[in-house]
Amino acid sequence: MDIPSSTREMYPESDGAEKALRQLLRRSERTIERDLRRERPRLFRALGEFANIRSDKKAWSHFRKRWPNFFPKAEYERAEGNASRSVRDYPRWLHQVWLGNSAPLLQLLGIKAEPQMPGDTSQVLDIHLIPAQFFADWDEGTFRYRGMCNFQRALYLLFQESWRARVCEKCRAKFIARRVAQRYCRTDCSDAIQRELKRRWWAEHGETWRQKRKVVKSKKKGGKNGARKTL
Repeated sequence: MDIPSSTREMYPESDGAEKALRQLLRRSERTIERDLRRERPRLFRALGEFANIRSDKKAWSHFRKRWPNFFPKAEYERAEGNASRSVRDYPRWLHQVWLGNSAPLLQLLGIKAEPQMPGDTSQVLDIHLIPAQFFADWDEGTFRYRGMCNFQRALYLLFQESWRARVCEKCRAKFIARRVAQRYCRTDCSDAIQRELKRRWWAEHGETWRQKRKVVKSKKKGGKNGARKTL
């Protein structure tokens, strides 16, 4: 049976409208991504604090007051109510990600993970899930991710620059590095290390340095006193 010409003529218009819609959505996604990167410093501060959060109720209450939008209100309430599975468990899984174990990453980002092997009963699959959006962009050949809370957005940004996830060599706190060479979470820790290195150097080389210094001063003094003006 022949397709009526009027029906055939509708297909190009439909394709054009669909393409225009995809372009509109893509522009919207890029705007979201730009806004997300603009918010990166603030999101990283919150994630750094969360990575080191204590497990007691007072610490969680304090964190919620400082960062009320880091998790949805309902998730904070589940955590404060000691639900069997909640974001209260996230810090220990985040700790593994921080040390380079990517197994819990998808679940923390809100993407349901499947067993890697038949019969896998990994505890990672039991992480409380906050569903996020993850979809394919056919025109650009890419996958796009959209976190549903600031925790997911911050973790996604860190995932894109995983070198930033560090552990302070002084106090062992987890932190997000601002530069590649950064080894300490704050100036207090780096200053303390510098003082310790100086103490060690003086303990090992201080006496030798002082003796050499005396010899140099003695030579300078002798040269000055022994210099005589000749006629």
